[in-house]
Amino acid sequence: MPPFSRVLVSNRGEIAVRVMKAIKEMGMTAIAVYSEADKYALHVKYADEAYYIGPSPALESYLNIPRIIDAAEKAHADAIHPGYGFLSENADFVEAVEKAGITYIGPSADVMRKIKDKLDGKRIAVQAGVPIAPGSDGPVSSIDEALKLAERIGYPIMVKAASGGGGVGITKIDSPDQLIDAWERNKRLATQAFGKSDLYIEKAAVNPRHIEFQLIGDKYGNYVVAWERECTIQRRNQKLIEEAPSPAITMEERSKMFEPIMKYGHILNYFTLGTFETVFSDATREFYFLELNKRLQVEHPTTELIFRMDLVKLQIRLAAGEHLPFTQEELNKRARGASIEFRINAEDPLNDFSGSSGYITYYKEPSGPGVRTDSGVVEGSWVPPFYDSLISKLIVYGENRPYAIQTAIRALDDYKIGGVKTTISLYKLIMRDPDFQEGKFSTAYISQKMNSLTKKLRTEEEMLASIAVVLQSRGMLRKRAPVSQVQTKSESGWKSYGLIMQSSPRVMWR
Repeated sequence: MPPFSRVLVSNRGEIAVRVMKAIKEMGMTAIAVYSEADKYALHVKYADEAYYIGPSPALESYLNIPRIIDAAEKAHADAIHPGYGFLSENADFVEAVEKAGITYIGPSADVMRKIKDKLDGKRIAVQAGVPIAPGSDGPVSSIDEALKLAERIGYPIMVKAASGGGGVGITKIDSPDQLIDAWERNKRLATQAFGKSDLYIEKAAVNPRHIEFQLIGDKYGNYVVAWERECTIQRRNQKLIEEAPSPAITMEERSKMFEPIMKYGHILNYFTLGTFETVFSDATREFYFLELNKRLQVEHPTTELIFRMDLVKLQIRLAAGEHLPFTQEELNKRARGASIEFRINAEDPLNDFSGSSGYITYYKEPSGPGVRTDSGVVEGSWVPPFYDSLISKLIVYGENRPYAIQTAIRALDDYKIGGVKTTISLYKLIMRDPDFQEGKFSTAYISQKMNSLTKKLRTEEEMLASIAVVLQSRGMLRKRAPVSQVQTKSESGWKSYGLIMQSSPRVMWR
């Protein structure tokens, strides 16, 4: 018996498709919502039904609570899955869903409001016995107070926005002059991104790694921790490559975190999935609490592969009131191998990771043993400039980390995307880097290596361009038809963007 009948996914792109696959496999109807820009998007084509919710800008569509609730009511949805990003951690949205008599697949609005920002999370971490970094107990009111506090705890420090996430408003500071220079800028960024200018200060960890733990709980106070994910390879505090388990920590160090994380869940009466983010110092071997993300994470597939389970299906069942199906001891016994995920972003690594929108003129996913692709695009898809640059995720699995890296090298070489710039070429170099292969890196890895990586990327690009010129001059390059004339089909049987679609879900126009 399916836990629900009709589930609306209030998101777009690869995560909407991934969640809908779980919904369909569980025997439920998958309902999409879409903006003007996503009229022909893959998640709309894949859904059983789709509802238009507004113009292209996210504020008028995917962040518009009344329009999403209206679509859910018209669709007779009995549950809503938020994916990640957009409204997935918005207590007002959860409350609106609950008031409409619809089940929200995630924690309740009451739980959301207990941890409105990162400072709320830190206060509960102290109660639960979770280690936190030295720093301010609350928002720092002025630059003078910030300078005094920084002097007391010692540089380097981290200046962080209390609200929001995604790395916005976070700056590492090494001196008073840097602090003065960054203070007002971070306040402006926080206000623009989250509507609140509150900043706080923490001592920066030495050789920091970003490690997150997967908390899973039911509505009856039962909890487990599905180990951790290494999220250290980042640019501008945005994750690029994640893996599970972390190559940096031991089973003993891992296990010491389980009890305080579960206690944190008990204090909140938390249920479904939550991600406990920490900074880990290679030098001191200490964890410091960062925040609790109250949703499914982008990098959840790495945990799924090493534990051989479907976190989305489990999340849906827990939201429906089912009991946690395993104990911590049982879960520990299931752990096998290593998994690595690559965020395939439509960005140009040679141009400071600037976004690359446009039509995808060629698309070929890798396959074979140990390879999984969660994608939101096919050949002919349009990558709009209005949303996050993530278009797909490549996830690989191996019986150990070296094996997973070798699988990744092969899969990245096989992954072909034309028409937009992507981060694939950068990942190929990182996988062959001895420091990465040996697990010797910190959150500064990209900034420290980018100059040398860029030189290699430019050399490869120039070589490919030269080869293309030679082949073109000899008439050996086959000209491709414009995207609008190329008739390809996705797995769901849909013709490419720009063509007359021969089959469709029940698209509900408003």
